[in-house]
Amino acid sequence: MRKILLFIGIFCLSAIAKDSFSQRYLTEVFTAVTVTSDVIYGNNISVLTGSPAPTDLKMDVYQPTGDVVTERPLIILLHTGSFLPRVLNGQPTGAKNDSAVIEMCTRFAKKGYVAVAADYRMGWNALSTDVDVRTGTLLNAVYRAIQDTKNCVRYFKNDKATANTYKVDTTRIAIGGIGSGGYISLAYASLNQVSEIQLAKFLDNSKTPPVPYINQVLSGNFDGTDNTTLNKANYPTHNSAINMAFNIGGAMGDTSWIQAGEVPIVSLHCTKDPFAPYATGAVIVPTTGAFVVEASGSYDVSRTVNKAAINNNLIFKKSLFNDVYTTRANKLNNGYEGLFPFVTPAPGAALPCGPQTEQGFPWDWWDEAAFITQYNAATSTTNGAGANCKQKTGNPDQSPAKARKYIDSIQGYLCPRMVCALNLPGCTPNSINEYGDPSKLSVYPNPSTTELNFSVEGSNTIKNIRLYSITGSLLLTVTELNTATYKINRPS
Repeated sequence: MRKILLFIGIFCLSAIAKDSFSQRYLTEVFTAVTVTSDVIYGNNISVLTGSPAPTDLKMDVYQPTGDVVTERPLIILLHTGSFLPRVLNGQPTGAKNDSAVIEMCTRFAKKGYVAVAADYRMGWNALSTDVDVRTGTLLNAVYRAIQDTKNCVRYFKNDKATANTYKVDTTRIAIGGIGSGGYISLAYASLNQVSEIQLAKFLDNSKTPPVPYINQVLSGNFDGTDNTTLNKANYPTHNSAINMAFNIGGAMGDTSWIQAGEVPIVSLHCTKDPFAPYATGAVIVPTTGAFVVEASGSYDVSRTVNKAAINNNLIFKKSLFNDVYTTRANKLNNGYEGLFPFVTPAPGAALPCGPQTEQGFPWDWWDEAAFITQYNAATSTTNGAGANCKQKTGNPDQSPAKARKYIDSIQGYLCPRMVCALNLPGCTPNSINEYGDPSKLSVYPNPSTTELNFSVEGSNTIKNIRLYSITGSLLLTVTELNTATYKINRPS
């Protein structure tokens, strides 16, 4: 006897009306974005030039133009750049106005979020021949950046309690990072115990006895809420709590940092990233290839997060994701929910400056002529063309069109999970289990802009469809179908 599947669920739809297939936070419901640039969110001690000195911390704030909602979730996005300034790091990226950062924040704002592109303190000795110097200075650079990001969170909590300029719902905050920013966001989510900076690989063995590279007496506590030689407290009366983290590349210092009860993590990563390990491996200096420290990338982070009893299990595995991005990810991620692996093309023919490498940043693009000019000016050389060529060995066909396709996948996979982690309207509970086998049911695309398709496998059939709004109102009932597939078209 054939099984009969009764589908009763709540989908990412607000009404069966003209614009019913648009959903704030999942699709772009605004056409324009207002950007407030170079907002000072704090001041702290920088060591970029060698001598510690106070420096302003700045951010660009992206808001949906014309939005009347007064409680908006917040996304803080951190740029890449190897913890050194753009161009001086030999790269065309490394600032809050990188092309990928602008594109991501603009899209988030058009979906109804307040999106922030934040800078953070940079500076480490990447060219030292002493591995302890390289390791120690990089770890401290990451640590300062974590403190700055927590300061940025507290800035908005203070604003909420005072002027309320940005109309942010400070109970719904996500932190994300691209490349080097991914190191920051992953550490933000997990680095919170003194024992975690005392692991053997984080000890300076040039000292007798070995001591942690990070000295909290000098650098301050994890939140940066105390005043020390190298840290100034900003908004210390507010907490730094967030609801989720995501990384686009980057890595975590050690997966032992991950503990039950911490925030959920979504990771997107090129499987053959040559600079940040996809599993666990060496972090190297991009320009020299010198070893810095062992770290764990997205695969091992997701594996650990999925096996630990933390919020990836409590939130994501109890939600229904049937979009094409999830389908693609699930073919590659070994069943680890929250992991999107990018499989990039194999390296092609060598460029004039050397062989191509595996790709690790296909979502980036840059103005080549501008980078060459800036590099020549910053270094007082004529080596800009060579530096540009070196960058293209890892992204030979870089272009806005290519990058935006990758960003389509990033946001398509990330946003449904962010909606669930932030407890926003549009999260679809996995409640298709009244009859039949829910694993045999597909509902796509999600979110939908033109149509919604239902299909079942094997001997299952769809008997009835009942479509509810996010508030629980019954919007549509279709009965006596007895079919394996059904499509709801967007009303005209």
